[in-house]
Amino acid sequence: MKLLLKFFTKNNKLPLDYRRVFLSFLKKALSEIANGKYYERYYFSPERRPFTFALKLPNPIFSSGEITIGKNEFSLTFSTGDSTAGFVFMSAFIAQKGKTFPAPFHNAYVLTDIMKISEPKVTSDSATVKMLSPLCLREHDKEHNKDIYYSSANKCFSEKATQILSQQLILAGFSEDMVQSVQLIPVNCKKTVVKHYGCAIECTVGKLVINADKSVINYFLQYGIGSRKSAGFGLAELIAEGD
Repeated sequence: MKLLLKFFTKNNKLPLDYRRVFLSFLKKALSEIANGKYYERYYFSPERRPFTFALKLPNPIFSSGEITIGKNEFSLTFSTGDSTAGFVFMSAFIAQKGKTFPAPFHNAYVLTDIMKISEPKVTSDSATVKMLSPLCLREHDKEHNKDIYYSSANKCFSEKATQILSQQLILAGFSEDMVQSVQLIPVNCKKTVVKHYGCAIECTVGKLVINADKSVINYFLQYGIGSRKSAGFGLAELIAEGD
């Protein structure tokens, strides 16, 4: 399920670390329905959260401490392949419609519209996608207890992408035979550095080709690609399919 949420803003300033603001919005929305039981399900459970999201900002100008947008409005695309999660979040968003959500820079956001949008299905084993939110590929170094991030600027990008995505697909229930041929190939990409909870994360934006079984590609289009998806990374849009 894909949902498009439209917001009106009090002013045109957003923090660089805006994803944490919208994580607070998601948590607030869940906590205010069904006596908070879905907040507990999706944020107290150790399981991976089955959703991703991306913001579309009108004509953004980035400075050292803030983002200035061209209009006092923006949209958020929420995506999940889990029908239960989809209906839970839709109900939570509907309950927030028209309410004021306080935000940094003396701002406030009001959810004005919610609509379900189409989800094209891939029928071949190759697809070109555009990242609507940055692709994050994280590898944890157990020996030094730190995270390493790989962008398309790294010479190991394709190799690490295959390793990281294959591991995630196995955890999602795909067979080893099905995931061993997964490839993520940069087409028209660039490195970007994203601020998230005070940390600078190296990510990738632009277009990529996914070579994989069609069921794997459709999974990525619904649930997102890569790491930290439920924090607003990895949402992709289908551009074309086939070689």
